[in-house]
Amino acid sequence: MLKYYFIDQNQSLKFALNCLNNNPDKCLVVQNKNKKLLGTLTDGDIRRSIIKGLDFQDKINNIYNKKPFYINIDNKKKLKVTKQLLQNYSVIPIINKEKKIIDLKSKNLDKTGFKQQNLSKIDLRNIPVVIMAGGEGKRLLPHTTILPKPLMPYKGKSLAEHIISRFQEYGLNNFLITIKYKSNLMRAYFSHLYKKMKIKFIYEKNSLGTAGSLRNIDFKKNELIFVINCDTLIRCDYISLLNFHIENKNDLTLVVSKKKQIFNYGSCLVHKNGTLKKIVEKPSTTHLANTGLYIINKKSLKNIVKNEKIGMDEFIDILLKKKYKVGVFPIDEDEWQDLGTLDEFLLQDRS
Repeated sequence: MLKYYFIDQNQSLKFALNCLNNNPDKCLVVQNKNKKLLGTLTDGDIRRSIIKGLDFQDKINNIYNKKPFYINIDNKKKLKVTKQLLQNYSVIPIINKEKKIIDLKSKNLDKTGFKQQNLSKIDLRNIPVVIMAGGEGKRLLPHTTILPKPLMPYKGKSLAEHIISRFQEYGLNNFLITIKYKSNLMRAYFSHLYKKMKIKFIYEKNSLGTAGSLRNIDFKKNELIFVINCDTLIRCDYISLLNFHIENKNDLTLVVSKKKQIFNYGSCLVHKNGTLKKIVEKPSTTHLANTGLYIINKKSLKNIVKNEKIGMDEFIDILLKKKYKVGVFPIDEDEWQDLGTLDEFLLQDRS
């Protein structure tokens, strides 16, 4: 498992994230081919670089911390690795005078490889997961005239089952499902399927949009809430997402993914005098798309008026205007499946 702590300077951001997903300290030691220490790299370093315009296929060599904390065993004033030191630094490389890495210390490493890991700063079992499932699924017509969108079959299970099982992989079992369209069918299906798990249904008398129903839910003492649309499947590391939200002190974090759009025509670039400069054939633009997965601090929900219809985009706009901190957590395109349209649903189901 030590291999998930070390990375070559020429590896890609995507490779680094895969290592970090298996690394309980969420920090990599960057080295060259001669095993010399070059720096350290965290999950946050990668996410920030994506927001600034890099792609997951780009190399890490320009984004890692080139001034890491380390201990040189040949230094006469060598520091001792104490518990306090490990609280301040995720990992501490031990090097010799040639800067070669000869050992590594961290809170989660021992001589055999790993200690028992405490991956998250809070108990995941206490975090509610709200699945927004009250819509009519008009973009999936005519299929949703028979089944509500959350119960649409996809690769052997309903969409909602895929979402629930993904959260369960991380120990989350407190599910609340907002319902309205074909609500009796929804209740019957989930009550039969999850007999040993308590699922709370939130019935919307009136359609309240993708955020409005959150104001009517009693989250009790829970301070954080996962919210996800019922047509989005996310395969990112939920622990990294949660820690990103906490460490950045966000009021709301939305998960985003880079999407490339191709303009299917030749784009004409023109000089100010009206003459043609050049033609760019089928240019593409890249956008950070909202995936429909959020972490929200409960205190932010007071900005939603009870029983008023409001979309998540409108809610986020209100938070921004009131100077709440809204962060974005970028994931790779292949970690997100958007199944909200019929064409996309059929395409993904066949793949």
